[in-house]
Amino acid sequence: MAWGTKSRHERGYDSAWVKVRNEVMRRDCGLCQPCQRAGRLGTNAHAVDHIVSKAKASRLGWLRAKTDHPSNLEAICESCHSVKTEVEQGKRKRPRKTVGEDGWPV
Repeated sequence: MAWGTKSRHERGYDSAWVKVRNEVMRRDCGLCQPCQRAGRLGTNAHAVDHIVSKAKASRLGWLRAKTDHPSNLEAICESCHSVKTEVEQGKRKRPRKTVGEDGWPV
């Protein structure tokens, strides 16, 4: 069965996930961590993302306890999440670089 046809519970997003998600959002103060690392401070997160994707973790033989551990999760904004998902799915070869006013990558 493809991801698109499974319910959120079948994909592992149950009440335990909601609890961990809320914990990570509190830890990260509701701010996008990739934006924070790039110097774009104060960007609100809309989701919690797996740093090592669930698909890759499955290939590595990780158990759910490791995959969904807060150390493998971070708050992320919609823009960063879209770029990361495209990269992971092979739709984009590398993340877009932010360009400063001088035309050079930031």
